[in-house]
Amino acid sequence: MNKPFHLTLLAATLSMAAFTATAAETQAVAADATTNEAEEAKSSRFFGLFETKAVPVLRYPVRVESDNKDLKTLVETHLPLITQQQEEALDREQAAFLAEDAPAQATTMLETQGYFNSKITISPDGEGYVLHITPGPRTQIDAVNVAILGDILADDNLAQYYKNAMENWALPVGDPFTQSAWGSSKSAVLAAVVRHKYPLASISASQATVDPNRNQAELALTVDSKQPVYFGEIEVSGTQRYPQSVVLGMARFAPGSPYDLDKILDYQQALEQDSHYGGASVQADFANMQGDRVPVKVSVSEVKRQKFDFGLRYDSADGPGIRLGYDHYNVFNRGYVASTLFDIDRYQATVGVGLSQPRKANGRFWTSNLSYNRSTTQNLEKNAISSGVWYVRDKNNIDSRLGLEYLTESSRITNGPDLGRSNALMLTASWKRQNIETQLRPANGYFLEGKIGSTVGSLGSSTSIQRAAARAGYFYTPQERKYGTLVLRGQLGYVRAGEDKDVPSSLMFRTGGATSVRGYEQDSIGLPGFNNSVLPNRALGVVSVEYQVPVNKDFSVAVFHDAGSVSHSFKDTKWQQGSGIGLRWFSPLAPFAFDVAYGHQDKKIRWHISLGTRF
Repeated sequence: MNKPFHLTLLAATLSMAAFTATAAETQAVAADATTNEAEEAKSSRFFGLFETKAVPVLRYPVRVESDNKDLKTLVETHLPLITQQQEEALDREQAAFLAEDAPAQATTMLETQGYFNSKITISPDGEGYVLHITPGPRTQIDAVNVAILGDILADDNLAQYYKNAMENWALPVGDPFTQSAWGSSKSAVLAAVVRHKYPLASISASQATVDPNRNQAELALTVDSKQPVYFGEIEVSGTQRYPQSVVLGMARFAPGSPYDLDKILDYQQALEQDSHYGGASVQADFANMQGDRVPVKVSVSEVKRQKFDFGLRYDSADGPGIRLGYDHYNVFNRGYVASTLFDIDRYQATVGVGLSQPRKANGRFWTSNLSYNRSTTQNLEKNAISSGVWYVRDKNNIDSRLGLEYLTESSRITNGPDLGRSNALMLTASWKRQNIETQLRPANGYFLEGKIGSTVGSLGSSTSIQRAAARAGYFYTPQERKYGTLVLRGQLGYVRAGEDKDVPSSLMFRTGGATSVRGYEQDSIGLPGFNNSVLPNRALGVVSVEYQVPVNKDFSVAVFHDAGSVSHSFKDTKWQQGSGIGLRWFSPLAPFAFDVAYGHQDKKIRWHISLGTRF
């Protein structure tokens, strides 16, 4: 071939005419725009990828010769002359027929990997054959042209759509061409458009032009956004035990707001995680669109009104633990949730009760609790009763609360002095925002959390107390995800009260352990006390930097450095530091972390296990 040609999708031969996406292809890609399952399914059907079987001895053995081990494995795995002998007994005539087609079939396989100037020959070899592969130079991407057309051109966020579209593009200029990467790149561009406001978008043209003389390929893709779409009314089915308002209250969108696939997925996840429901389905009903409005169909499966829980756990810091719980989901016949909890581990025991109002459509609700906690850590024994009532606004990934909280506490040092009783009645306000790409594998985004509180003089309190605390975290993953993820965390806290005044220790700070400064025991950074105890103090600072390098899809290796300080005031800050390495397993349930860290101050190595992402 001496002129450029256009690559079709895993065809037996290559078309000399420009390839334009058909309506069938567009629908297949749009049906699952966030994955490349359609392309993988085509590849599977062509190459005959079936379930693993014992490989029989071939009657007509085939020896594949190539200096490229990957291509050799590809052909050995999928060549019909080999695979069909593994499936059935062939006679000499059938084998000869397959051998005649083998060079062309192997050529097509190599072309899917970007080798368009390969030379493949086959010759008899005793009872079998030898297939010799000379792949030639690999085709590189020379140019990429992506166009998004339609009503989206008038959208104020057009630049952001382009940025999102190219974020997961798998074939930048200079990279080798592969058919699978070309398919995933098209899906990624379409996904970026259909996820928000333009769910009817489709691929109107896609073309890979290969010049075999220069071993270069030019890629062109056009997406038609079509019209913008907005949410219509929410239609609920499956409610029998609980009010329909409980379902409607969890939607983070209202009729008339722009269509957003992420909000639909978040809505379904919120329903699935809500204690009233055992399962839920949320779908945009495009078949019944009215103009530019798409109805949202919600189907829920309700749980019984009462539930008992029993759980066992193990933590590297707290040891084995037991958790017992009882919930009633329809108190007052209005969907209120009443909860009772008993939780015990090596260091503490907690008994608590709570009552929460269902979340309203505006994201607001009331919640309250009363609990008793007994704990012993770092030779500090505490007995505390706490209660509170909060007015919550949960909307747009922001949880804000105004509350009245009461805490009364007695404490003592193990085999040491009694520290007495203290109490505090505080007005509090808190604010939390989480904007993380995904909780199962955080890649990009941030979280912010802050809380302030104050007593009204000494009303109901041992003394006048003001308290402020804040936490933040940042995740950054470059466009080329193989370079890993940077994680930054920070924490600050301060309690203001009169000197030598009794302040409940639960309001002050200690740090150290798996979720703060690794390389130290749980809550071991604080004010040294009698009998090797560690007491809380008034000023807290924690910083952490971590870099995760991916090993494969589900595992990463992490290196990190943490530092923390607990002191009477920030001017007395003395940082204690820990450094180490760890393993991250991003399981389908929650991230799992195993860390080994060295505490620089006490010169000891400790290991930590934690489950879940530290938000």
